Amino acid sequence: MSASEYLIEDLRRIRELLGLTQESWGERIHFSASHVGAVERGERPALPDYLTAVDRQYRTGFMKFYRKFVIGESAPVWLRPWLDYEREATMLRYFELAVISGVLQTEAYARAVIGTTRSGVAADDAVAARLARWGVVTREANPPRVVVILDDSALRRPVGGPAVMHEQLTVLAEAIERPNISVFIVPAYVGAYAGLDGPVALATAHGRTVGLRDAPGAGDVVEDPAAVDLLDRQWEAIREYALPQDQSLDLIMKAVDSWT
Repeated sequence: MSASEYLIEDLRRIRELLGLTQESWGERIHFSASHVGAVERGERPALPDYLTAVDRQYRTGFMKFYRKFVIGESAPVWLRPWLDYEREATMLRYFELAVISGVLQTEAYARAVIGTTRSGVAADDAVAARLARWGVVTREANPPRVVVILDDSALRRPVGGPAVMHEQLTVLAEAIERPNISVFIVPAYVGAYAGLDGPVALATAHGRTVGLRDAPGAGDVVEDPAAVDLLDRQWEAIREYALPQDQSLDLIMKAVDSWT
């Protein structure tokens, strides 16, 4: 039994111990009975917003279990230290060449990306773990400063189809309205630039900065100061090619319209 399957079973067990129907359970946590049912049947992942609502209402510890086991189980071993840094960071910087940054992905978009390499429960767990990263950057208490740079191609690639892209880019535009999140776009007319070497991620926490070198099926967390400095310089070099925020938002909105 996977961690996510155990979590779903325990959610159902607690509800039944309390003698509550799916409808009455849902009313107390402000989720529909159909949503509760989909979670308990494994048709929909139990995500942080749902688990937080359950913990708040019933004084349970599902979010603690989720962070420790569901996310930890689905993340590759090499990525787990980075997720810890990401959760504790006061500033996060990302560059993505081909896709929308993982911390800003919608469920449908994340599922389309993850579905290229995983399926079934493994895919569900990976999607849930990725959406938990959205919770890190949008949390109410002390959210980190987040600066994302995207290549224009990430706005044009039909990941999941037009409806998925329309939703994803709408959410991306809405994210910019948050005071802690900025998104900049490197336009299509830019030729060769430092970003062609691939994604860059940097997290600043407790007065130090670490980096992430990501590659298909592998990667590593970069802690050596000299190596981190090189990644920092690469990220800054990429930013020089990105449009200002207002022009970047304009490009995003045009892309939203193109996927209508």
